[in-house]
Amino acid sequence: MPITIDITETDYFLPEDGNVAQAKLLQLLSNTKKCYMSAYAFTLKPMIDAITKADAAGAVFHLLLDYTQEQEAEETPSVLALAASFKKNGHSTITITTAGLNSPQPDDIWHWKGFVVLNPDGTYTCWEGSTNFSESAWFQGNSCRAFQSSDWANQFIQQFQAHEAWARTNEPHYQVM
Repeated sequence: MPITIDITETDYFLPEDGNVAQAKLLQLLSNTKKCYMSAYAFTLKPMIDAITKADAAGAVFHLLLDYTQEQEAEETPSVLALAASFKKNGHSTITITTAGLNSPQPDDIWHWKGFVVLNPDGTYTCWEGSTNFSESAWFQGNSCRAFQSSDWANQFIQQFQAHEAWARTNEPHYQVM
């Protein structure tokens, strides 16, 4: 269901804004209390390190990753290491999925790239764009934006949770935890 919201956002146009955009992404993930992240490519080592460190400090992460991330040689070691860390700390999750729920082609890729973080002050910061969470994305022609909107955050979380539940029920063979 489309939503209309009035927001102020910071837009990043890559590759020109790649360094500053990546720094903002890392800052948001390092300082969150809770995060819902949806990703296609998931290989950015500084991001994975920031998530691992924040999770160890008590932040809760819910990751919804495309099924190729569990199967591709480049992504698999990082995803499995993060899953092991999450299991040890006991409060964060990784769910692997396809296009799944409501898709006329449910076996297609999960290409949604964005996240919502709950900031220490109780507000939400949202992130969305074409940029994959990979090493090369910051040097490509991409865009991304950071903004605050509780309406958008709530809609994102609702969609996220619906797809997460569908994947856990319908795609147990992809799950790593």
